[in-house]
Amino acid sequence: MNIAKLRDSMSVTRDAIYLNTGWAGPPPGPVVTRIQTVLEEERSVGPASPAGLRASNRVREQAQSAVAELLNVDAEEILLTHGTTEGVHIVLYGFPWRTGDELVTCDLEHPAIATAAAVLRERYGVSVKKLEVPADAAEAEMTELFSAAIGPQTRMIALSHVQYSCGLRLPVRSIADAAHRAGALLLADGAQTAGQIPLNVRQLGTDFYAISGQKWLFGPEGTGALFVRRDLSRSLEPLFTTHPLADAWAERVKPVATIYPLQRFSAASQSTALVAGFAEAVRLMLEIGVEVVEAKTNAIADRFRSRLGAMPKCSVTGPMAPEVSCGLVSVAVEGWPPPKLVDELWSHWRIAARAVDYPPAVRFSLAAFNTEAEVDTVIDALRSLAGARPAVT
Repeated sequence: MNIAKLRDSMSVTRDAIYLNTGWAGPPPGPVVTRIQTVLEEERSVGPASPAGLRASNRVREQAQSAVAELLNVDAEEILLTHGTTEGVHIVLYGFPWRTGDELVTCDLEHPAIATAAAVLRERYGVSVKKLEVPADAAEAEMTELFSAAIGPQTRMIALSHVQYSCGLRLPVRSIADAAHRAGALLLADGAQTAGQIPLNVRQLGTDFYAISGQKWLFGPEGTGALFVRRDLSRSLEPLFTTHPLADAWAERVKPVATIYPLQRFSAASQSTALVAGFAEAVRLMLEIGVEVVEAKTNAIADRFRSRLGAMPKCSVTGPMAPEVSCGLVSVAVEGWPPPKLVDELWSHWRIAARAVDYPPAVRFSLAAFNTEAEVDTVIDALRSLAGARPAVT
């Protein structure tokens, strides 16, 4: 598999310019085929027959191993989830907070972290320190902001590795180092990184890292994974679980407990077919090479940003510097409310993007399968719209 074949297997690319991978990426043909194959197998043998259960365990092991390879960690440190938000909440709601403990985050965060932080403050008396981080901040500026915010009561820093609304890439390693020097932990939301940039979670120094399957990995919705550093698995308690917690139970089902040591954090069962699709999506990404994907993504996004820089009435609301940017590019067009602009782009040009609230803009997800010709079409569309007034509805 290469990027050209990946694009060719995505049917949406034939009649639309799909620039909303940051919400959900279009599934490639092999992912869809894998899901269909597993569903047919379940129809043949029954999903909960001995044969069906053995097949399901094999699929889960494949997915767990593939994610571990993607993140450069051990398979036993991976929990399969239904998405990034579930992984983030397993950590935030499972941590033993005490009144007066401090959680540090920032004002750009996705609701997965922002809403949970508010709940922790209300429910447990956690002090939430929300830093004001400019959407185009430099690496050194962000490192200084987070380092200065960490105090004696700080127990955890929760942040998105890439901010969903503007594409700002945070210097996770330096922030993790600062947290660890103070005895605090770092939770990273990797919804916008897995499949877009190479990840070595060990080198990043994160203690917890959550990813999505349906975004830049092009897997099915309802899939994802959570990394929990091996020595920290007992520092969390499950808020919900479908498995008994007693050690006696773990001893009785030792093979399963050995393969899935984090399974006590599982909130609900998952479709084996979707997990198989997730495993296939990760396998394809590893086959293509995340470094290859990142290089193509950055080239496309840089072309978009550079052309936007010369356009009147259009402005990039996120970072421009390569070291803090990625394939997410958010754009404000003078006189156009973002939701209205999204509708106009789709109805007149079949360009799929999304509106974001803070900073208010239209977010374009420039993925490896997108082309220079598509970028040029979007630029032409924005130039046309920048000189027009939105229709009154």
